[in-house]
Amino acid sequence: MRIPEHIVEQIIRQTDIVEVIGEAVQLRKRGQNYIGLCPFHNEKTPSFNVLPERGIFKCFGCGKGGNAAIFLREHQKITYPEALKELAKRAGIVLPDEGDRESREEYNRQDNAFAVLRAAGNFYYLQLLAESGSEAMRYLEKRGFTEEIIKLFGVGYSPDSFNATGAELKSQGYAEENLLDAGLSIKREEDGRVWDRFRGRLMFPIQNPTGRVIGFGARRMNDDKTQPKYINSPQSLVYDKSHVLYGLFQAKDALRRLEYAILVEGYADLISTYQAGFQNVVASSGTALTREQLRLLSRYCKRLHIVYDADNAGVNAALRGLDLAVEEGFDVAIVTLPEGDDPDSLIQRDGAEAFQRCLDKAQSLVNYKIEVFRKQGKLGTPAGQADAVRDVVETIAKVPDTFKRDFMIRDVALRFSLSEHDLYRELNQMLRRQQFQRIDQAGRERRVETNGIITGRESSLAVLVPATQALVTQAVSEESAKQQAPEGRYADLLPEEQELLRIALTQAGAVGYIMQRLHISVESFITETAQQLFQMIADATEHHHEPLSWLMQQEALTERNGSLLAALAVREETPSERWRDYNVEMQEDLKTMLRDCMIKLHLRRYDEELRSLQEQLKHAQDHEEPMEHSLEILKQIKSADEERRRLQEVMMGAVV
Repeated sequence: MRIPEHIVEQIIRQTDIVEVIGEAVQLRKRGQNYIGLCPFHNEKTPSFNVLPERGIFKCFGCGKGGNAAIFLREHQKITYPEALKELAKRAGIVLPDEGDRESREEYNRQDNAFAVLRAAGNFYYLQLLAESGSEAMRYLEKRGFTEEIIKLFGVGYSPDSFNATGAELKSQGYAEENLLDAGLSIKREEDGRVWDRFRGRLMFPIQNPTGRVIGFGARRMNDDKTQPKYINSPQSLVYDKSHVLYGLFQAKDALRRLEYAILVEGYADLISTYQAGFQNVVASSGTALTREQLRLLSRYCKRLHIVYDADNAGVNAALRGLDLAVEEGFDVAIVTLPEGDDPDSLIQRDGAEAFQRCLDKAQSLVNYKIEVFRKQGKLGTPAGQADAVRDVVETIAKVPDTFKRDFMIRDVALRFSLSEHDLYRELNQMLRRQQFQRIDQAGRERRVETNGIITGRESSLAVLVPATQALVTQAVSEESAKQQAPEGRYADLLPEEQELLRIALTQAGAVGYIMQRLHISVESFITETAQQLFQMIADATEHHHEPLSWLMQQEALTERNGSLLAALAVREETPSERWRDYNVEMQEDLKTMLRDCMIKLHLRRYDEELRSLQEQLKHAQDHEEPMEHSLEILKQIKSADEERRRLQEVMMGAVV
């Protein structure tokens, strides 16, 4: 199925390219952009650039470049349509399959679920502002939440009624099935009775990383102790709580900028912390921290400060999260709050400075675990100390970074006056056990897949052989990439062609100005590549598209042209502001730059003409052709040389 152009544009527009590429490449921020080691060829110095503002990547080592779909196509070795479908799935954009009725129905159901959740979020927000939500609003004001923060997170109120939400959404054209699919309604199987899931509750919309509402967290506002204080949307077509981090949509820019995350437990904790200025905060939405949530977070940063309540439940949650986080490669610290406090209560009482002091005193993995065991009285006996050490070493064994493990082992040895040799022996035993457990697990999965035909020993080989083959394939690919990497960044483009194309590609209104004011056309460019690229940019502009984004979405775009366009867009920006329109007076530096590029192209043409004329003159003299012919050539040489000198004077500013 061919994906319609407007849907392709929507997919690319709603895709976070840093998030997509960050799953495969460890990126670090440099200015407004990101750099990392290229996944397409072997390199030690980063030459791989990601420009989130433009939605493109470019490697100046091997030459590859393009948008997020092109990255997936090249990295996963899939087709462009398959890459678009993958991005659509990530962005919550469901694509219908024209040849499959079941897929069309699934598309409609998911699309309607997203739509009705968005409508419900708007309805709840308006209810909070209305008289019916006055009590909930007073509660928020008492907690110190401002109108701006309430609006930013879309906090709302669900009417204390069994059918008010359903009636409102049905009046907007949504069917009962849509509400059930979205988890907004409950249907009793016995008699088919349907009622609103959320009633009389403070509503916290849960959004995916692209900002689409996928569910709700709801806090009880009355004193009915028979009802849970918080409830969440159920598992649905669009919501899986184990794969979601509350507040990630609002926090993702700060996570990348600050390169670490603050993890809290609840909705109010997060909003209060965010409002206090800690915008790199996410919450586990009232569920135990999962591996899927950590992998989602790892797209944005690899350092984590876990902030859970100081009670027993909070300590146990922190310990579980700690082990999972270190296993996923996070650099973890535990933030301990005063007894009886959560982030919200601490900030409301003592301010942001008190919370910052707690962050500054965050404990390392080793120190936190030892402190927990001390408070639990486990360090009072040799047996208790031995159990504590083994527990800490077991956690250290899950750390993938061997250097970090070395420092942690040294720390434990100093804390307990133990031999590092003995600790390493214990660590190695645990690492071996973990390795065998992984192999056995993979073997069990393999045996299940093959109906028990493969034996345990064979299952281990089935795991190890493909891994070895993958390493060989990677090595061959890297060597191949070295041999095939292009020497030049822009192939055969001339410097002035590069500049003209870059401005035409990246500046609004530039193509119109270049063609109508400077009278530069496709034929004005010298190289065939530049002519092709300018024609493409002009065609995109003529159809009212932003050229770079639109061209990168075209399936017919060759890899070479895509890489050239990406390279041009990545080049350092000029100091000028965005042009509003080609018929508005342009800034002098841009006018000068374009004029100089145009003149340089003309100078190249005159240089080529002069070389040709000189060769003709030499040929005429060598073959003793009539004097009149040589004089005519000399006349042409003089004329071309005079015009060339005049252009040089114009470029030097001697003539305006």
